[in-house]
Amino acid sequence: MRRPLALLVCGLFLGCAAGPRTRPSTGAAAAAVEAARAQNAESCAPRELAAAEANLHFAEVELGLREFGRADEHLRLSRAAAADALAKSRECGKVKVVIHDKPAEAEAALPRVVLKDGDGDGGPDADDLCPEVKGPAERRGCPVFTDSDGDGVPDDIDRCAAVPGPKENFGCPREASLIAVRNDRIELKQQLRFLPTRSVILPSSYPALRQIAQALQDAPQISLRIEGHTDNVGSRKSNLAVSQARAEAVKQFLVEQGVDARRLTAVGYGSARPIASNATRAGKALNRRVEFRIEEPRQ
Repeated sequence: MRRPLALLVCGLFLGCAAGPRTRPSTGAAAAAVEAARAQNAESCAPRELAAAEANLHFAEVELGLREFGRADEHLRLSRAAAADALAKSRECGKVKVVIHDKPAEAEAALPRVVLKDGDGDGGPDADDLCPEVKGPAERRGCPVFTDSDGDGVPDDIDRCAAVPGPKENFGCPREASLIAVRNDRIELKQQLRFLPTRSVILPSSYPALRQIAQALQDAPQISLRIEGHTDNVGSRKSNLAVSQARAEAVKQFLVEQGVDARRLTAVGYGSARPIASNATRAGKALNRRVEFRIEEPRQ
């Protein structure tokens, strides 16, 4: 009797584990991720939040494939990571507002708070986009041609003055469906896929890489370090070789999309920098990744 194709593929490549036969719900994990985001986890616990979001995404993919057991495991990991992110963010992300009801006489007796104005242009540093250079208030404390991120958009009208972006998008990076451009990195909303133990990029990863190439073309003054990472399966030497080869393959793809090769650096780290435990299948999947780090703008 022939085995169903799906079971054959599962057995050969995925090592599918038994799991629940009913479709698990993503509601609790999604709610936990949103709660962590609301508590400022993106700044306070970025690694935990990234792990929670990634596992939630993987769960949705597995649900689409009707792999309920795997989806359930990803949801469990997502909830746990979101709980860690929320716990780390409670103090860091907390904002306290204290209102004192004092009589006018007591108010007058209090010392006056003088806001720091480093450049002496009349605008407090907290609201001054250019605290070291004098500029008028109508330009948010910046001279006429100040452009901190070098994208050609003056700081006073640049909605993302610390991150390069095209003029038509008010100086902000284009938000693509598969990537997000941050101050120090480009985040992938789905992991890049390769042939097992090889550096051949699977076609399903082409759209995300094309969006990265477009983001680099929108900000031609920045450079990118492409980092390859693996899980701990195999020898240290082979993992370093595979991670380096995958980083080089990604670099070559971006060059073929029109990105100047001088702006790209490919580095393989092997299994030296895990972001999850290698004790589980889901953790190993998270550790097999390619990351994109924005380096200092080219002068």
